Amino acid sequence: MRRLLLPLLPASLALSACAGLPAGQAPTAENTARLPVVRIGEPLPAGHAYVLYFPAGTPLSIRTVVDGSAFAQGGTSTLHVVLKQGIYGYRQYASLDRKHWIPWQQMLSTRVRMHIPGQDGKDAALLHLQVDAR
Repeated sequence: MRRLLLPLLPASLALSACAGLPAGQAPTAENTARLPVVRIGEPLPAGHAYVLYFPAGTPLSIRTVVDGSAFAQGGTSTLHVVLKQGIYGYRQYASLDRKHWIPWQQMLSTRVRMHIPGQDGKDAALLHLQVDAR
């Protein structure tokens, strides 16, 4: 297959450790003000009672893994990306100011594309993750 388009939920990309939790009402500023804020990269507290912060201007690690029964040898790599604006995450919600919370998919649009072979033919495959602010 020349081109395989894979859907990806916006909360993936590790932008929300708790994205799989059942949907509910958006949190209020009062609810989240009582919770500890954990910067990405710091140890996560037990449970889901914390706000995760992805700071702007700071390299954020994204680990990629390719494996499976089709490979004699899989591989991993780590990419470093930098956000333009800091984002707070709480369960399946995101906020820029920790006061107004919206579902992640309303804040970020995420698209994954895979080309086999890579577009220029030099690589076996190209995996492209595109994340856009809405």
